[in-house]
Amino acid sequence: MQAVPLLLSLFALAIVSMDLALAIVWTRRAHYRWTRMAVVFLASLLGAVVIFALDQYSFLVFTGTARTILHYVWEGILVADSAFILTLILFAANWIIARPMPQTEVISAFIAGAAYLIVSSLWIALSSPVFSVLQYLVWTLAVSYCMAVIGRGTKNIEEKAVRRVTKALMVISVCMLPVVILSMIFSFMRPFSIPIVCLAYTIAILVFLFAAVARTERRDEAKPGLTFESVSERYRITEREFEVIKLIKAGLTNKEIASELSISVNTVNNHIANIFAKTEVRSRIDLLNLIEEASW
Repeated sequence: MQAVPLLLSLFALAIVSMDLALAIVWTRRAHYRWTRMAVVFLASLLGAVVIFALDQYSFLVFTGTARTILHYVWEGILVADSAFILTLILFAANWIIARPMPQTEVISAFIAGAAYLIVSSLWIALSSPVFSVLQYLVWTLAVSYCMAVIGRGTKNIEEKAVRRVTKALMVISVCMLPVVILSMIFSFMRPFSIPIVCLAYTIAILVFLFAAVARTERRDEAKPGLTFESVSERYRITEREFEVIKLIKAGLTNKEIASELSISVNTVNNHIANIFAKTEVRSRIDLLNLIEEASW
């Protein structure tokens, strides 16, 4: 039984690694700025799973002082990484639905991360079950906040597949609640609950990312490339504006576009304003949607 948490964590490690690889591919093809945050999240989660697996491995292989020292080292790193992930998901819930996060909630997100860090440090130092329960409570409250924010703003998510996966994650959160409660009551469940919960979420994300990448590949194959002739004829776009459109489609910021074209940011802003006026759109998202609909 002692080897089960290690086996589960290794399985989770494989799933998260695939998630991260697919997320990187999808980020390069998708036009949503928050997808970069998804890569950061999955990279942090991968680090957490690696540290958890090392902790379980050390428990099985080493004994005495060596086991104790390694446990404290791995737990310390895992707590710091988990506090970062907790804070990040509070921001990510708002990024996904394009909701401006109120200043009070921004402050609360950092307070939640700090609270988890403090409670977890006390748990490591004192091994009190009270602090273990508080750890789970902080995470439960954070996930509940995320699900509430996403639930209220699901209609603002433009990509249908993203809406579906967010709904799936909300269902998973409800299903994982008994596992969390049992872990708070029975301490021996902790090594099992962490990889189980991780697997539940990451498998759902893996299915979504696999479908998303496959869909973008089929879409790219089906549609002709973005050509200057098609844009200039329809919208009277100049060559320079066409270059800006291509860089917007590649996901570059105004500053990055200015650096790429060796022009000032103000000039880029003027080009984008002209593009918006000619295509009658009001945002980058609208422009990218227009590109997709027009099959440029």
